[in-house]
Formats: sequence, C-alpha cells, structure tokens
Amino acid sequence: MFFCRTLGPLSLNTWRKNLSLGLLALTMAMPCAFAKELRIVTIDSAPFGFRTADGKPTGMIYEISNLIAEEAGFSHTNEILPYARTVHAVGSGDADFVIRYGNAELENVAIPVARVLSLPTIVVGHPSVKFESLKDLHGKTVGIPRGGRFDDAFEANTAILKYPVADYAQTIKMVTAQRIDAGIGSSVGLYYNAHLLGIKKEQLGKPLILSTQHFELHFSKKRENQETIAALKNAVARLEKRNEIKKIVNKYLSTFDWDLSSK
Repeated sequence: MFFCRTLGPLSLNTWRKNLSLGLLALTMAMPCAFAKELRIVTIDSAPFGFRTADGKPTGMIYEISNLIAEEAGFSHTNEILPYARTVHAVGSGDADFVIRYGNAELENVAIPVARVLSLPTIVVGHPSVKFESLKDLHGKTVGIPRGGRFDDAFEANTAILKYPVADYAQTIKMVTAQRIDAGIGSSVGLYYNAHLLGIKKEQLGKPLILSTQHFELHFSKKRENQETIAALKNAVARLEKRNEIKKIVNKYLSTFDWDLSSK
C-alpha cells in the first residue's frame, strides 16, 4: 500500500531548485561544441575558393567545408582568405579550421583531423614535349605557383629551373604559349583553370604524375575541443561513404580526368 504525502512549500521549492540545478548541470555536460558557430577559412585559389563576378563566395573546398560543418550539426561562417593568411587565422584562433595542404608552419598551430581530398601532383607541358620522369625536366623551366610546395623530390631537384608564377591560370597561359616548358601543381588546380581559359586537354601534353598530396582538415590548437573534432571527423567519414565529396569535385571539373592514378 502506497501513501502519498503532499509536499510542503519548503520541500516543493527545494525540489524545484534541485530540478533546475540538475537541468543546468545536464546542459553544461553536453559538448559545448554543438552550441557554437564554427568559423572556417578557405584558401583563395580557384577552384578551391574564389568569388563569382557578383562577389559571391564559392569554390570546391568552400562547399566541402560548409558541407562537413553542416553534416556534423554546426552552424558556421566561411571566409575566403589568401593562402598564407589561412595559417595565421587558424594559428591565432580567429578560425576553427581550414582544409588545405599541410606544411610545417600549419602543423605547428593546428591539429590534422581528417584527409578530405587526395589529389595527384602533376607536371604538364606542351603536347610536343614528353615528360616521363624528373630527369626529363632537367634544364627545363617549370612554372610553380608562389607559395606552393607540391612534391618533395621536385623541390629537391636543383637541375630543374623553377619559375614562380602568380597562379594556375598564369601557368597554363605560359605553357600553351610555350613561354615556359611546363607547369606543376594539383591536377584539379591546373585542369580547372585550363577549362576556364577554354583550353582543351588536347592542347596540353600527357601529365607526368609525381605524387599524391592531401587536402586535410586542420583544426586550430587554440580552439581545440575534442567533441567538435570527433564530430567533424565522423562527418567526413559519412560523407565519403556516401560519395558526397567527390560529387562536389566532379561538379567543378567534368572535362578533364582529375582523379589520376599516382605512383
């Protein structure tokens, strides 16, 4: 037999207070990452991040970054910045993450979370010239976008003349005009800009595939939160399983074979 005792004013207030404290504790125990807005930065380099003619931000990595944040359940902002400034933004804590190639400077200030996109590093020249190894580039002038580091063996080879260029578009223009012998970079970067310039694959030589580099999600050490990082890593895995990331890449590049087999 059960007896019910009516709570007096004091015990009822105590019960309400305990309930409020319990709810507050539960809220605080939930990962704080899911209550905040993520700040993303994207490299300013077509097709990865750029602005349309009317100033709208867009790009392959811009879209992929947004998709990952949304898949993980976060609201977000995304700012397109020059390549070097993305490291500064992540390092200072002004941004939560960036997706880009890693380097020593970035690794000092950010945590590598997940590989998002793997791209072949290639060398392309004029169709009249054939490159089958780095030896074939000895004494040749190869355009390399300023600040880019695409292949360690290429960088270490002092017999190759490395010519700094502003971007991929300038590389392609100089190659087709035969002002330089070849250009180096990611397959997507080179072929997308060739597409924008109206250059068909027949106007470029067979690519020399050097290695594979990885666009990786790097999370700021100053903004580190394990729940946030785990959520982003799991989001990347789910998107890869559904082939969603590759769909975005293919949307930007359908006229060239960017997904080359590398050594």
